[in-house]
Amino acid sequence: MGWAWVGVFGVVALASAAQTVSGFGFALIATPLVAVLVGPKEAVVGLTIVGVLLTAQLWLRDRGSVRRSTVAMITISALVGMPLGVLVLIRADERTLTVLIAVAVIAFALLLWRGLRLPARPATDAAAGFTAGVLSTSTGTSGPPIVIALSGKEMGPPEFRSTISLIFLIHSCVALAFFALTRQVTADAVSVALAGLPGVLLGSFAGERQFRRLDHAAFRKVVLAMLLLSGLVALAGALFS
Repeated sequence: MGWAWVGVFGVVALASAAQTVSGFGFALIATPLVAVLVGPKEAVVGLTIVGVLLTAQLWLRDRGSVRRSTVAMITISALVGMPLGVLVLIRADERTLTVLIAVAVIAFALLLWRGLRLPARPATDAAAGFTAGVLSTSTGTSGPPIVIALSGKEMGPPEFRSTISLIFLIHSCVALAFFALTRQVTADAVSVALAGLPGVLLGSFAGERQFRRLDHAAFRKVVLAMLLLSGLVALAGALFS
């Protein structure tokens, strides 16, 4: 089992570096790989613990750049959408739903790459937050709508990363509280978090060096590439699982 913890450390380091550079992608990279090493439940809970630490430090690094109105609108709208997501989970076919979402994310990523600009309005943030809330409780993939909404605001790299990190931090804290209340924070899940903690420190350090070298145009390309990757990974997982 010792090699599994070494693997968790390596995966978390890689995923932390990716999220430090782009602002998102930690769960996309880490969850499926760590699930193979230690099991899906332990992976989700343990990585949620680690995710709180990662997003907290990313938010704190550029906390003066946060668009608080955007964070508030997306978070409140997400909480409204979560109950509907539970209903969708109960009644809809999860694989079909995931395929449709993945195709939509891929299409949006390509359109954004070609120059699509969503209106930078509170209504856009509300729609993104509501959709993210529905997806978080139905498929566990809440990130893409938020990324798509923020991509239309022409934010600089620090502002984008700090804003989305605060949103993810709030969501992770809510999820962690739910796990604690339902007694899902087991010894194995805590072990995953402890094995991943050094990886967070190493990965965020390495990613920060690359992040500081990115100009606005390069950062946008990184974000859109990660968004496209998230859609492709979700599509592959739904079709071949």
